Amino acid sequence: MIRLLAKLLGVVIGASIVAGVAGALAALNFKKQAPPRPERTADEIDLVAVMDGAELVSSAASFRGGRVISWYAGVDLDLREATLDPDGASLEVRTVFAGTRVVVAPGVPVRVTGPAIFGGVMNSTGAPDPTPQTPGLEISGFTLFGGLQVIASERGEEIPAWTGERDQEDQHDVPDEPTAPALEVVADVTPA
Repeated sequence: MIRLLAKLLGVVIGASIVAGVAGALAALNFKKQAPPRPERTADEIDLVAVMDGAELVSSAASFRGGRVISWYAGVDLDLREATLDPDGASLEVRTVFAGTRVVVAPGVPVRVTGPAIFGGVMNSTGAPDPTPQTPGLEISGFTLFGGLQVIASERGEEIPAWTGERDQEDQHDVPDEPTAPALEVVADVTPA
């Protein structure tokens, strides 16, 4: 039985190494075909980062969205200086063994949808979802062993470090319960 488990463990480790090498080779091949980095003023972007980091501070006059792919990489997309298209914007974000952060100005309506497999997707802007009356930014995300974070920050403010942690008030899944008063121990004073 132990030999069977040892062989099974060896097969799993070997398959993981082969898959990791194949993934790295595929990423390198994809990197060769990646489009050039978009201009700051582009209304539609195709931002691809493979095995390196990418940062784009958009100043688009009518940002409509686009695509962000990060594979074994990190991406910071700052949209605080961009003006969203009056009809709103749609952004497709894909991260694999990577992290992508999107920064918007406070109050911009943002909706983030999509699965996270062994990773996380977090919209911590505090803004309402876009509606037909108040269009905003629609983000369709997918993460595999990575993360997608959307935050709000004023123009000109330094972007906070990406910790992946929720704001202090979001730390708990359940509201704080009131604590019971401490028990008071009273000596038994009954007469004998």
